[in-house]
Amino acid sequence: MNKAQPQLHACLECDLLIKMPDSISHRTNVSCPRCNHSIAVGHNNAKQYVLAMSLTALILMFIACTFSFISFSSNEQIRTINLLQTFTELYLQEYYFVAVLVFSFILLLPTLYLLSVCLIILSSYRGFGPLPTVWLGKLMSHILPWSMAEVFLIGVLVALIKVTSMADISLESSFWAYVIFAPLFTHIVSMIDNHRLWCWIEQAKEPSHA
Repeated sequence: MNKAQPQLHACLECDLLIKMPDSISHRTNVSCPRCNHSIAVGHNNAKQYVLAMSLTALILMFIACTFSFISFSSNEQIRTINLLQTFTELYLQEYYFVAVLVFSFILLLPTLYLLSVCLIILSSYRGFGPLPTVWLGKLMSHILPWSMAEVFLIGVLVALIKVTSMADISLESSFWAYVIFAPLFTHIVSMIDNHRLWCWIEQAKEPSHA
């Protein structure tokens, strides 16, 4: 979003500069007149809604990392693993690069994205000190393509289908927390189009904004 003309927005598909309306009605879709690409969708109280959903997602991620994930029982032997062991086991087996990638894609980057969202929104309210919101907005755009929480969840579900024939499986609280987290994260991402994000960043720069 251009600082001098904040209502101008470049279409991500064809780069056409579009003058955005001052306000977008609830569920109204603003599309590019050249390529018909969706630019923004109106939503009542989007800022409060996204903040609440992001905080909820962070709590779910905390639960997913704290408690047991899955328990396996076979031949009277029981093995319980947690989410963090997804990376530590790979690291202990000397798959260092893969361990770092898995840790980054399914835990670190989604968490950083959500924290950035919360900080940008909170910085637009009176009483919060100035934050590097432009830097956070750019960080979010770089993080998003590599955040793969839903891909990890699908992989786990596929693996469980194969493992059920070899052992008794108990799905623990951490697993269900991540099952809720992954689609919630996807929903949050769908709510934050570029126009909405940079409007929040512009608001955060205004000290008088409430």
